[in-house]
Amino acid sequence: MAAESGAFRDDLFDAQFLGRVEQLALLARRMATSGAQAHRRSKKIGSGLEFAEHRDYAPGDEPSQIDWALLARSDQLQIREYEEEEDLSVYLLIDHSRSMDAGPPGHVTLLDRALQVSAALAYISLSNLDRVAAVAFAQGADPPMRPVRGRGQFFTVLRALSAVTPAGRTDIGMALQQFVRYQPRKGLVVVVSDFFDPAGLGDGLKLLAHRGFQPMVLHLVDAGLLTAGSYGDVALVDSETGELREITLTPAMMDEYRKAFEAFCGDIDRAAREVGALCLRLDVAVPYDDAVLRVFRAGGFLG
Repeated sequence: MAAESGAFRDDLFDAQFLGRVEQLALLARRMATSGAQAHRRSKKIGSGLEFAEHRDYAPGDEPSQIDWALLARSDQLQIREYEEEEDLSVYLLIDHSRSMDAGPPGHVTLLDRALQVSAALAYISLSNLDRVAAVAFAQGADPPMRPVRGRGQFFTVLRALSAVTPAGRTDIGMALQQFVRYQPRKGLVVVVSDFFDPAGLGDGLKLLAHRGFQPMVLHLVDAGLLTAGSYGDVALVDSETGELREITLTPAMMDEYRKAFEAFCGDIDRAAREVGALCLRLDVAVPYDDAVLRVFRAGGFLG
């Protein structure tokens, strides 16, 4: 693949990355062919070839739609309806709040990993002839980019992802409310975030499901933050609010922090289960291609 004109982050999307996503797309197609993936095309009632259901005859229906065999057997005047495939729309919602950029210099940030995973999923979706749009969010959601289709549009997605920079605080509920107000076509909504939002995730996912979208949750974490390099007096600064808190860090305090983090992760899992959404936890230390393969092996993306 050769890059089109326009700036994109070659520190994240270099030649090695581009070659690897091509390999991931090939592997995804093999997995779909072998039946390792669920069929992910959306369905609508139309005039396709796969029978869906009967409904009562209404004036104006075509005689060719009547189930004449059923009428002969039961005197019921019913219309045969069929399922018709339509392209799947995939929306990649990427949290770009300041907490996604926390970490020491030279460290791969959660935002970096979110952009790489999103780019890889976008390429695989485009290879599958699905429509793809990237949406950045923090306190609100940016307008979705115009959905694109076909592998030739991959660099359009890369340029959109490359323009995403850390800013603001996380308000997932507000972001998802704004997203649905843009009235995007129904489809798969992949929310990629650390989910550090005091208001929680549940209401936002319920809104997506209620509006006919299929949510997926990719929870990015940095397991390295669950261990302390040293103990003693430390000053902690909230990366989103700027709030300063001075504490004396002890091993017992770190144990409590790990328990609180596990409870936090459990809340995210439960919010996803309530709407039937796949939820995967991805450590930033795991290479992006391994993270993408986890998504596919979980059976929750494309087929």
